[in-house]
Amino acid sequence: MNELSRRRFVSLLGMGLVIGPQGLARASALVGARVVHQETVSLHIDIDGGAGTPTLFTLDSPPRLVIDLPNTVAASSMSVVEHGSGPVSRIRYGQQAGGVMRVVVDLRRSVSPSFRLVERGTGHRLLVDLGVKGDPALARSSHRIVEGAPLRDAIVAIDAGHGGKDPGAIGQRQTREKDVTLTVARRLYRRLSATHGITPVMIRDSDTYIALRDRIGRARDRHADVFVSVHADAFKRLEAHGSSVYALNRDGATSEAAAWLAKSENESAALFGDVALDGLEPTLRQTLLDLAQNTTLEASMDMGAEVLADLKGIGAVHKPQVEQANFAVLKSPDIPSVLVETAFISNLQEEKKLNDPGFQEQLAVAIGNGVSRFLARRAPDGTLLAAERRQASERG
Repeated sequence: MNELSRRRFVSLLGMGLVIGPQGLARASALVGARVVHQETVSLHIDIDGGAGTPTLFTLDSPPRLVIDLPNTVAASSMSVVEHGSGPVSRIRYGQQAGGVMRVVVDLRRSVSPSFRLVERGTGHRLLVDLGVKGDPALARSSHRIVEGAPLRDAIVAIDAGHGGKDPGAIGQRQTREKDVTLTVARRLYRRLSATHGITPVMIRDSDTYIALRDRIGRARDRHADVFVSVHADAFKRLEAHGSSVYALNRDGATSEAAAWLAKSENESAALFGDVALDGLEPTLRQTLLDLAQNTTLEASMDMGAEVLADLKGIGAVHKPQVEQANFAVLKSPDIPSVLVETAFISNLQEEKKLNDPGFQEQLAVAIGNGVSRFLARRAPDGTLLAAERRQASERG
């Protein structure tokens, strides 16, 4: 997987446009996007309503231009547009967390874009110059419309375990779990950011404490499709070693280490001021939650197996299968969730590996590849990955 190559551009508005609380309350509408061939190739993106400051960046392998439009939604008629020739091969759309509309321009070659906003009727037009020579013969080139609602990326919530006042486990050489998990989580974020059809979000991106229930809440607020919690294992037997992957088991644990670890993690949360997850509500509500969670658990085990398969390729694993334990942070009934114990920080040799940037990157690659394969097979409807999977199936 190639590293992300981004070139961010600051706004060239020069218009003094500011979206205040009233502007944020009513989203603008993305109503059209087309490719225009003149002296250079440009994109004309039409927006009804106010215009916030857009963010543009490019990605490599394959080349893409990503345009994020704040406080914007797509009109219901927006569809994926494919172009048979020229530097632009396809334009697609996806609604992101926080009211951001993402326009992804798939390219046949790298570009060096610049942009500006101009007023247009009741809204604005975003003019994006791709910086490549236009072809007059393609000025009125036709394109094929692929029917369907706007598609979005699958969202992966990355949870770096512990943080702030909770250091997590501490190795024999005083390595703190919270530092290792944040470093690996950031590397995983970078890997997934460069992966087609996936948008990662960080539950924490600094040395801050976040309660367990708030971690789940943040994932849900960001409309996460899957949840990956990164930890570094510890056990009373210092010779214990290897990576592990866990899914929830409400009825116990699949090994002594799993039971001990879940108890330790949950007690750590209580020690540092966390609160218990909500208690049982009326019986019918709980029954419905249990039914939903059964389906989620099956998906969690599937995702965990994909991650574990790649972890086996970079070192020892503690158990050859996905284990289950009663981790509070995995208790979301609607988001497939796994907890990855990267290695045993309580083991002197593995503590050293956890401080090695090369091993940290291997962990990020392994976890990212496993999650990506799972989403390629099971990303929910409405995502770009699900649509591509369905199209591939129809082609046979």
